[in-house]
Amino acid sequence: MFDSPLSRFRAGHIECGLQERVVAARSTAAQHDWFVFYLDSGQAVAETQDGEFEMSGPAMRWGPLDEHTRLRIGAGGAGYYLFFGTPIFEDAIGLAAEGPDLRMFAAQHLVATFERSDSLGQRLDALFGRITAEATTPQFGSEIAVSAYIRLLLVLFWRSVDRDVTPQSARRQGIGDINRFRNLVEAHFRARWSAQHYAEAMGITYDRLHDLCVRTVGKPPARLIRERSIHEARVLLQRTALSAERIAVMLGFSSSSQFNHVFKSMTGETPGAFRKQALAQAGNAESRASGFADWP
Repeated sequence: MFDSPLSRFRAGHIECGLQERVVAARSTAAQHDWFVFYLDSGQAVAETQDGEFEMSGPAMRWGPLDEHTRLRIGAGGAGYYLFFGTPIFEDAIGLAAEGPDLRMFAAQHLVATFERSDSLGQRLDALFGRITAEATTPQFGSEIAVSAYIRLLLVLFWRSVDRDVTPQSARRQGIGDINRFRNLVEAHFRARWSAQHYAEAMGITYDRLHDLCVRTVGKPPARLIRERSIHEARVLLQRTALSAERIAVMLGFSSSSQFNHVFKSMTGETPGAFRKQALAQAGNAESRASGFADWP
């Protein structure tokens, strides 16, 4: 079994011999939010707090991670696993026009099975091989690469399922309005529009918008707007040398103190502390890569 030494994602490949192998998320659930299991061959059981799901390879299971999540691969089976956090998930969703729909699709437990002759299974096998390579030999840009691979993984997964029967949330009432809201947020979050402003732009009342957001994604609109701004702030802090003051201006905050307050309330740490930790993690990953062998 190979595993990633990076804290923002954990990935590996399992080949079972004569005994069953188990990948459990109990120790990683506190720092990761999502999982993907890909069974290349053999039989397996994917377990979550919602119950058990039997898999016959090639097959894939995706969903939100909880402490009960684990994969039991039967003797003779082989597969991959991937655990990752929200920052990588947000990077994978991206800012494209399809982003809001892709996010809605991904925010649920999903499963797909493939025929052995299906070329999609071969493409997924190659994709997970690349993810595992980034995990076992971390180097500069590994997280960016994994985010890109997860985006491709989601798109392939999305194309493989029957839209009429798989993402049940896509049939919920109001899906068109919530996607309009997300598209507007992508276009105007830097202008610091209020939830009321978005409701007016959509031609609906604030109460209607609030009900749509809570019923569809479980969060009020103001929270979703703040999360989008803070995600952008995290990316800028991690990947640029821009000062916190400059980032605050770019994201429409009235002052750096307001930006610091909102950032800390959402993440539990100041922008400076977040950047310091991100730089330290990047440095550790590079130092580990120089002498890294097989991870036990």
